[in-house]
Parts: sequence; C-alpha cells; structure tokens
Amino acid sequence: MSSLGGAPSTVLQGYLKMIFREPSGRLRHPYVDPGGVYGKNLWDWDSFWSIKAAVGIAAQDSSWRNQVVRHATGVLENFFDHQGADGSLPILMTPEDADWFDSTTSETNNMGKPVFGQLMLEVSRLQENPAVLSRWCEKLAAYYHCFASRYLADCGLYVWANDIAIGSDDDPSTWGRPPFSSANLLLNNLLYADLIAAAEVASKMALGHLAKRWTAEAERLAGRIQHCCWDSRDGFFYSVDVQSRPRTRPHRHFGTLNENLIPSWSCLPLKILYWTGFMPLWTGIATPEQARRLVEEHLLRTDQFWAPHGVRTMSAEETIYDPASGRGNPSNWIGPIWILPSYLIWEGLRRYGFLREAGELAQRTRKLLADDHTENGCWHENYHPETGRGLAAPGFVSWNTLIFLMQESEKWVS
Repeated sequence: MSSLGGAPSTVLQGYLKMIFREPSGRLRHPYVDPGGVYGKNLWDWDSFWSIKAAVGIAAQDSSWRNQVVRHATGVLENFFDHQGADGSLPILMTPEDADWFDSTTSETNNMGKPVFGQLMLEVSRLQENPAVLSRWCEKLAAYYHCFASRYLADCGLYVWANDIAIGSDDDPSTWGRPPFSSANLLLNNLLYADLIAAAEVASKMALGHLAKRWTAEAERLAGRIQHCCWDSRDGFFYSVDVQSRPRTRPHRHFGTLNENLIPSWSCLPLKILYWTGFMPLWTGIATPEQARRLVEEHLLRTDQFWAPHGVRTMSAEETIYDPASGRGNPSNWIGPIWILPSYLIWEGLRRYGFLREAGELAQRTRKLLADDHTENGCWHENYHPETGRGLAAPGFVSWNTLIFLMQESEKWVS
C-alpha cells in the first residue's frame, strides 16, 4: 500500500476489522480496541475516534454499515453496563477488569473522557433507535452531573483529578502537577464538543429539557475558555492552573498574614506552546481573528509546530521538547507527530477557511501512514516530526484511521 488512494474504504476496512472485537468476559457487547500492544483493551476516546472513521466509511459503503452500528452500539453499551452509581464511567475496560483505573469507585480519580455524546451522535447518523438513544441520554445526564460534581473548579472550567490516563499523557500542564489543579484545554474542549453533540441527539429524541440544559452548559463553558485560556499578548490558548485562592496564615506578631491580599484572579495560564492550544479551532470557540493568529503566528511556523510530517505536539522552541524520547506509561506527547492532533487541527483549519493548509496537512499525514505501511507493514502510535520514523507501538490502528476523513481535502493543495 504505497498510497491510501484508489480504494481507501477497502484498505481502511482491513485495518478496522483488525480491531473490531466480539464480546468477551466483562465486555458483554462487541467493541473496538486500539490494536497492537493494546489488543483487547476498550479505551474511552480511542474507541470513539475509530468509530468516527468507520462511520465515514459506512456512509459510502452500505455493506459496512451493519458491522459499524453493531460495534459502535456495543462500545456504548459496554461503558454504560459499568456506569458507577454516581454516573461516572470507566476510562479503560478489558474482558477481565471493567474499570482499570477505579474511575467509578473513587472521586479522587479521573473518569472516562467526554466522548460519549459524540459517539451517540455518530450512532444516530447510521441508525436511529429512539428507545436506545433516549435511554443513553438518561445515562449521559448522570455522567455530566458527575463530571460537574467532581471536576468543576471555581473559575468555571473543569480540571483533571490527577495525571493518570488523561489522554495526552505527559502534557506538562497536567503531568506531575498537584491533583485537581489543571484546567486542561483537551478536557474542556472535549466536554464542550460532547455537550453540543449530546444536545443534538436529545433534540432528535424530543428531549428538549436535556438539549436546552446541555446547550446552555456548552455556551457557558465556551465563555470560560475564552476568558481564562486566551492570551492576547501571545496569540495562543493555554491550559490554566486553578490554585489561586485565598490562603491566610496565623503569625505571632501580625495576627493573620495575607488577609488583605486575597487574589482577584481565579486561575493563571500555564504558558507552554502545546498542541491543545489549537483545540478551540476544532470546537469553533476561537474567533476568526484568534484563528488567524493561531495559524499564522504559531501553527505554520516551522520552528514551532509545522513539521515535514505533520504537526508537532509541542513547539520545537520549548526547552522540554523531546520527540525522540522512547517513553511508555506515559507515552511521549512532548513533540512527536500523533495522528489525532493532526486530525483535530485539520478540522479546525477547514472550519476557519484555511483550506490549502488543511489540504497540505492531509497530504503529509496520508504519506506518513502510507510510507509506514510500505516499509513496516503496519502503523505506529506516533512518529518523529523530521524523519517520519515510527517511534512507538507498532500495530497501532485506533485514530490513525481518521486519515479516511482527511484525504478528500488534498484537492485543496494548489
């Protein structure tokens, strides 16, 4: 496969069939794993992105439709089977252990990333089952309520409980930082997108009260992202630290120290040029002027994010930039090319009219994956930005299949 052109649905169906799994053990429904070393693992967001690519293929190939619906439905059923009493959902499930990270039994842990509303929307596009979708909406309402009760900070953004299984594993704005301190852009933009998707599903099911509630929360969250995370001096969105709060101390001479020094700010930016700063392009939260600055002043700079093989996950100017480091648990997100960030940024470029740039990114991404398959007979989890060499987890499939959705835009490259 020197190219992903020609018969892309057939090629990518082959990859997806490798990760479509039948029920097993605690997983009573069909599901999707990421492939390679992650075989038989059902992850929250990996499964969503794989299904999103599969739905795109099914839209063009009706013979693929039933299998996609079966596995997409199965993913949701597996997660909702093991929903906690407080509405929490697992991050990682296996046939032997339905909650690897104890997400549903401890409020001090993270829980499943907010992709379930988006997954429901993808299922509804292929098969509307009012009874099932309405039941899922009820379970999703409990999940969102739990998210707010566990992770909503005083500044109005949501925080990770800790740095375990946060998706972009070693994001320095969360990795190694105190618990409940990081209002991460990945988390907050994912939740915004999920609320919007869930509201659309609820509207389809005539659940107007849920659609109204979720739309209002999405709009509120977008406002907080704008207010707290945009830096007009740098022209960039940053994750923020939420530890700014009054702290008084007794003192033997002064009585109480700091009682008149209560901070008037609720958060402070964590100024690291990181790929999540482009997520407001994907969600549409950025203004057109903010989008222009993000793209022109940062994304397209070859000394920052724009690399020969895609988008670096961290600006090459950062002192901790280290794309070639062989890290695992957590995996390395401080520089390598990951296909998911490239896809999300590609979506953002399209949204704001940067069509030529989107086409060029799609072209580089397709060539990267095609060359990897030709040379190694598989895909990898991430890649070196300069050489295109696969760096980790050979056999990884997961969101790499999103290339199917990106290919069409190559026609925009002049």
